Amino acid sequence: MKKKVIYLSCLAVLITTIVALAQPDSSAVAVSPSTLADQVTIRRDTYGVPHILAKTEEAAAFGMGYAQAEDHCVELATRLISARGEEAKSLGTGVENDFRMKRYGNYEHARQHFDRPSPLFQRMLHAYAAGVNRYVEQHRKELPAWIPAFDGVDVFAYGLSGGIRSAFSEVMIRALQNKYPAERKAGEIKSPIKPSEVAADLMDQDTDLAGSNAWALAGSRTTSGKAMLLGNPHLEWTALYWEAQVTVPGKIDFFGSTLIGYPVLRAGFNQRLGFVTTNNAPDLEDIFALTLDADRPDHYLFEGESRPLIKREVTVEVKAADGTLKTERRTYWDSHLGPVIHRTADKAFAVKSTMLDAYRYYEGFYVLSKSKNLREFLAGMRLNYVPTSNFTYADAEGNILYVWNGRVPKRIDDGTDYRLDVPGETGKYVWQGLHQFDDLPRLLNPSGGYTQNCNNPPWYASLRNPLDPKQYPSYFESGPLALRPQMALEMLESQAKFSLADVKRLKFNDRMLLADRVKPDLIRAVKQVEHPTEELQRGLAVIEAWDNRVAAESKGGVLFQRFWDTYRAAAKQPFAVAWDPQHPAKTPAGLSDAALAVKHFEEAVRWTRQSYGSEGVAWGEVHRLRLGELDLPGDGAGGLYGLFRVVNYVPLPDGQRVIGIRERGQPMVGGGDGWVLAVEFSKPVAAYSLLAYGETTNLASKHSSDQAQMFARHEFKPVWFSESEVKAHLERAYHPSASQYRER
Repeated sequence: MKKKVIYLSCLAVLITTIVALAQPDSSAVAVSPSTLADQVTIRRDTYGVPHILAKTEEAAAFGMGYAQAEDHCVELATRLISARGEEAKSLGTGVENDFRMKRYGNYEHARQHFDRPSPLFQRMLHAYAAGVNRYVEQHRKELPAWIPAFDGVDVFAYGLSGGIRSAFSEVMIRALQNKYPAERKAGEIKSPIKPSEVAADLMDQDTDLAGSNAWALAGSRTTSGKAMLLGNPHLEWTALYWEAQVTVPGKIDFFGSTLIGYPVLRAGFNQRLGFVTTNNAPDLEDIFALTLDADRPDHYLFEGESRPLIKREVTVEVKAADGTLKTERRTYWDSHLGPVIHRTADKAFAVKSTMLDAYRYYEGFYVLSKSKNLREFLAGMRLNYVPTSNFTYADAEGNILYVWNGRVPKRIDDGTDYRLDVPGETGKYVWQGLHQFDDLPRLLNPSGGYTQNCNNPPWYASLRNPLDPKQYPSYFESGPLALRPQMALEMLESQAKFSLADVKRLKFNDRMLLADRVKPDLIRAVKQVEHPTEELQRGLAVIEAWDNRVAAESKGGVLFQRFWDTYRAAAKQPFAVAWDPQHPAKTPAGLSDAALAVKHFEEAVRWTRQSYGSEGVAWGEVHRLRLGELDLPGDGAGGLYGLFRVVNYVPLPDGQRVIGIRERGQPMVGGGDGWVLAVEFSKPVAAYSLLAYGETTNLASKHSSDQAQMFARHEFKPVWFSESEVKAHLERAYHPSASQYRER
């Protein structure tokens, strides 16, 4: 009997253990917030950058949540409630976002799948939220009452919300609506859009705000013999890049950047290696054109069977100006292949996307940031957690690497165009699996000694070591090599070896490659006019003297940009020579219509003089960088003009163009260059960075604009990475607890 009792007791313990291991580790933070606060020290350097030193990884996540809330609390809270689909309820804004989040059940989906990340990362998500909550508790009186308490599910949901926005983009929906007008009769297609035209429409949406620049240089191409890395993402400034260093002895020591609301750093370096990302364009979605059943309302045909569309009623609460809540309702439909995003009289279009189950997206960055060498980095990439992005890598052993990454579906490669919709009557095109990491294009230690990506297709990572697209599925990324990456390649081919100072200097190169390509034809066309007007003569003098740069002091850039924008809009094909894949970095070039060019150049002279008093107005008189009390002359322009120095300005009614903050209390405008990182893997690592709009949006803090003048002067600040450097440049250090917190 005694043995039986012991046996049953042991069995009970075993069952309890198995059950406990089977349960998702998502209940609560294993350590109390007060303990986590005591286990982390936030050390702000003299630029306000937090160097987070923690005893555990959970405590480091707590410190990151707290520090981000210090710098951007209201914006951070807004992002988290937007992932719940409650922005309109709290703020009266973001109605379309809320319908999208609720239509696709983002918050419920996050709660349901919270066990997908590792137990450690689940605890880190909770700890990050607890850090945000701690800051809000300490500053409850000065913060908006609508900010609620958050937990790890909110943070997880915010990470997933980006996948929803990507999978169901408005650009894609508009392309479907153009191709298949909803009001057409059954079987009728009015002015069908060719796939190439749809792709062009999608490509034309790129304003270079969601772009980036990245280089990796091998020791064979550097004066020090050490590998170098350059990272420079371009987003709207409202995206809010944020710098930090996270150190947990024995676990992680990584410096880099992320976006507000994410609990990990998404790019940067440690003592052994570094990586940065640029947006790529893998096709992660398929739109299935389902044939509606003519005999049964709200049914569709699949494999010869009639299946019902599932009706979903979605409600969103909206806060009115008087503070009352009103309810808005919309009806949506789902199919077994995914949500329906467009319907006509005889078709329903459903989306299936790999972005929607990328549950370990941000954990993927965390795994990579803990890598110590190339082998570990590649092992992290092979996990296939991160669903998109080009990765550019360099390390202390001298390795450089470019990877075109994506959670790409395995498709039938039979010539089918997957860029918009595919037939959905059968399961022929319904993919079941994903490409493995080793299927994807990559370039490791090329003989040419460099890799680059400026959002170009992977085949042009290097002119010396081009990748062959024929070796990969045809539905991998394609398209021309734009002028911005051509500018990058021209710089990389311009000299045999580069110092770190060279890399930093070239990052701010404000030469316009477009002007190099077409200005000679423009000058020739104007000079051939027999009786030029005064406008043409004065404009010609300005353009001939112009150095093809959009530096603050350059005179001619404003005039040329006005000319090109109006000429390009009027010309069917503006270039005399279109882009040629046989000469990818030398085309397009020239002007296709000399007479049309002269006409628009003359108009541009009149417009520039009328708008700014002179056709030779300096670029920086028109383009301004404004942050706080600063009002500085700007430089740079959009990457579509062939600029590596990408700055996108917003026009004001008075004719000036601004990046930054137009008025105190208003959100930032414009975008492009924001965060920059340059690293040389010497011993010790030498690194420099810049965050144009500073570490915080609190205009009362000097760290909201202390890097703006450096940005305008093309300067970097040193990254203080080692313990001795951090201590030597310490502004303040504190635990994020009520008793020890000191105001900035």
